[in-house]
Amino acid sequence: MLLGLQLGSRESYEDWLDFGRDLLARGARPPALIIADGAPGLWKAARELWPAALEQRCTVHALRNVTKKLPEQLHRELKARYWRILDEATSPAEARVGLLALVADYRASYPSAAAVIERDLDALVCHLRFPAAHRKRIRSTNLLERTFVEVRRRTKVIGRFPGETSALCLIWAVLELSSRGWRGVVMTPRAVAEIERLRRRQTGKPDQSSTTEEVIAA
Repeated sequence: MLLGLQLGSRESYEDWLDFGRDLLARGARPPALIIADGAPGLWKAARELWPAALEQRCTVHALRNVTKKLPEQLHRELKARYWRILDEATSPAEARVGLLALVADYRASYPSAAAVIERDLDALVCHLRFPAAHRKRIRSTNLLERTFVEVRRRTKVIGRFPGETSALCLIWAVLELSSRGWRGVVMTPRAVAEIERLRRRQTGKPDQSSTTEEVIAA
């Protein structure tokens, strides 16, 4: 579900803070999980707004950053191992072990590639704390990334926009149209209970709400 849209710089702490404050002002409940790429301004704002929310680093973006630092002939092998680890792990601890083994194999020859995984290790496996049926859907921001490809294509055709309103109208229209085909996560009573337990552990306070908002993907 699309909760908000606002023009701004994707790297700007102030813009993301303003966006989050707007969500709060409209009554949005703090998310249990935030999924984003590596934009430091976004993460800084999110930690200020929702300090108890768990953090998931987009696994697709992280993998792209790793492969950029490797020779092309190694890409297929690394990608296969990376996704196999995340697909087959049943817990964050199991995934951490697998990713650390992967890092160990590449550290000597490609230290900068290994450092990408090491730096975000805990955030790459956070999705494994959530219901098993949700994990593949909440480990990347690809759903939005694919949509914005269409926005960029149309922007090239249009050229310059006459103003902010027209830009927002186009982006909203593309997102709204795409959202009709989005496959969300199935919120069964068991899944809701699991997420609520995660919330309580993070905040240290009981939370009896039955609200099912789970993710803000950015």
